[in-house]
Amino acid sequence: MSTSSRDYAGIVADAETLSHPEHRSLFSQWTENRRGPDVPLRSTFDPLAFHRYMPRMAIIERTGSEGNETFRYRLAGTEIAQRAGRDPTGKTFEELYQGTYLETAKQTYLEIAETRQCHFSQRVFPIGDGGSALRYDRIILPYSSDGAAVDQFVLLIVVVAQDTPKKQVGSFSFFSGTKDT
Repeated sequence: MSTSSRDYAGIVADAETLSHPEHRSLFSQWTENRRGPDVPLRSTFDPLAFHRYMPRMAIIERTGSEGNETFRYRLAGTEIAQRAGRDPTGKTFEELYQGTYLETAKQTYLEIAETRQCHFSQRVFPIGDGGSALRYDRIILPYSSDGAAVDQFVLLIVVVAQDTPKKQVGSFSFFSGTKDT
């Protein structure tokens, strides 16, 4: 799969869109805690209730004034860090991403904050030396810490496939193609 098209689908999430049980479970909790048409309070989300998903979950915080927003990973699961080859916890998007990838990431979160809707997308993320790519489905759910502004996001990925340049068998390395996960 080509890494040149990293965001090959992005839609507002609804129950029919979500095929992964983990995404449906998280979306159901988010929907149950909505305050009418508004997003749930961040205090209604207990990460420990979803402890099995934590390795593939991240919490992202939005700070700054309008037009000068900063997005920071408050928490990133161990599988996210392992597959990305770095731990994004505590880092801003600007510290992690660059170019069109950075702009797309910021725009996605700004749109989610503005629409106050969950977002589902299928993504391709280059990892390592550029010879590998991770294909995953993700859901991003907006939350508010103060009941007004959307300032936190819960993200959950489900890995679909990983292209990897080598396969390790004992002490031998073999170059191969896609590995389904």
